[in-house]
This record gives sequence, C-alpha cells and structure tokens, in this order.
Amino acid sequence: MLAYIIDSLGAPGEIRGVPVPEPGEGQVRVHVQAAGVNPVDAFSAQGFMREMAEHRLPLIPGTDASGVVDAVGSGVVDVDPGDEVFGSAGKTYFGEGTYAEYAVMSAAAITRKPAKLSHAEAAALPTPGATALTLLDAAPVSAGRTVLVVGATGGVGSILVQLAAGHGATVIAVCRGENAEYARELGAAHVIDYTAGNTEEALAALRPGRISALLDTSGDKDLVTGLSTHLEPDGRVASCALGADEQTLTDRGLTAVNTMTMVTTAALTGLAEQIGQGHLRPPQLETLSLDQASAALDQALARHTRGKLILSMTG
Repeated sequence: MLAYIIDSLGAPGEIRGVPVPEPGEGQVRVHVQAAGVNPVDAFSAQGFMREMAEHRLPLIPGTDASGVVDAVGSGVVDVDPGDEVFGSAGKTYFGEGTYAEYAVMSAAAITRKPAKLSHAEAAALPTPGATALTLLDAAPVSAGRTVLVVGATGGVGSILVQLAAGHGATVIAVCRGENAEYARELGAAHVIDYTAGNTEEALAALRPGRISALLDTSGDKDLVTGLSTHLEPDGRVASCALGADEQTLTDRGLTAVNTMTMVTTAALTGLAEQIGQGHLRPPQLETLSLDQASAALDQALARHTRGKLILSMTG
C-alpha cells in the first residue's frame, strides 16, 4: 500500500510503498477513503509529543479516518468487512496512522458512517467531535446562558459552536475576522475578531451580561486568561489546547481544566445521531490529496484552517 512515511521526526516525509498492516485483537483494518488532519498529527510528526507518547519510526501520521472495513481481528463483533465506518486509530503510540491506503483502527473507536455523509465529511468528525463533547462535559452550557468560544471556526470550534447553540446558549465566537460569517452560520450570536485590536475591550463593548463558560480551542493562554475576567464568579474555563492557566483561574474563583480527549464508539455514535437528526453538520472542508500531506501538516501546525482539513485517498 501507499502511505505517507516520516523516517525522522521533524523532517519532511514521503509517499512510498509499505506492507498492508494486519489487524490484531479488537482491531479492524480499514480501506481508507479520507483521513482527517489534526494538529496532534503535526505535533507528533515534529516530535513535540515525545515526552507524552511513544513514537515508532518510520512513522505514518494520522489519527482519524473514514473508509470501508477490509478485515477484522479476533473479538470484533460489531462490524464486518464491507461496512463503511469512521473513527480514530485508537492507539496509545504514534507510528501506524491513517495517512495511508489502509489503516488498522481500534474497534472501540469507530462506528458506522451515516449514509448522508461523504467519507471526507465523516473523517472530519472523530477527534474534533469527541473533543467538543469533552469540553462541554467539563463546562456544561444550557438554554439562557452565554458561552464564549475561543477558536470558534476550526475543526473543534465548528462543532462546538453548533452544539452550544443547539443547547440554547448564546454563543460569542472569537475567531479571525474573515471567518465571521462562517461563525454566524454555525450558530454564533456575536463574533469578535481577535486580530482587530483589544479583544477584551471588544467583548466588554458587547455588554454580554453574565458569561457562564469559556471554551478554548486556541491554546492562547494570555487571551484566555484575559477574557476570563468577564466570566461570572462561578464560571468555568475548559481548554483542549492547554490554554487554561489553571492556578491563576482557580485563584479567581473559577473552575478551570485542560481537557484530554478519548475517541470512543459511544461518542461517535452520539455525533452520528445528531447529524442524522439534522442538529449537527460537519465542518467546512478543505480537501488535499495524500501527496500533499507535508503541506497539510504545515497548515495544521499553523492552526488557521477554516473548518477542517482532509486528505482524500481517492484523488
């Protein structure tokens, strides 16, 4: 099979042929149709996460994919060859990822692809969708409340804004100005351009009243700390990108947490149900081919993609 291979962390990879992997116990082999490009893919390829997880070289990046089950390992009972599925590789190490024609994935981190979604749309959902759900678990929102979403128009933010608005919350989106219309399409009631001056002053000018939660996907600790001064006294801050200065925010009386995401079949099934009911749609897509994987990783590292970046394996 063809795969994007990195021989040395931090160095560019290349497309070359490697053996097709075999599924082990509790795993399935998927003929990948599309792979989601996540920041963690770029971080691992650069070697930024060596202290957090094992990296096996040569390394195939990628965590998320959508495709067709090609083979199943022992103990797998919920899916069969020929089923269309989407999900995450579900591995505890980096090295055997989804930027390839075939990928081995954990049966506990996949589910059947909704028929209404293309493989590219489905590949945009696993890690971003599970991350959005994790943030909302850490800082729940409800009807009549106001929530601030920092980094509102990337892969995670695109889902997070929809889910928060779907709960009946008033969403204030913080993003680049050119993405303002997209943020409103997702359900944001107000948009703040963080590149256009003092973001805290812009928030104050909205007179938003009591803000119950700040949900961050940007990792900009200074921005999050500054904006958090507008939260109600018992407000919550949750970041999926280490953007919450937990000690400082806790000292202010806020609840603050930097979340970790685990993609599970249950989370994916819940997302699929919301899509089927028309309550959620995939992020806007930017699609590249596998031979553009190096450019995709560079773009993921910059973290300025509107919606979601996808690698198509079908041209």
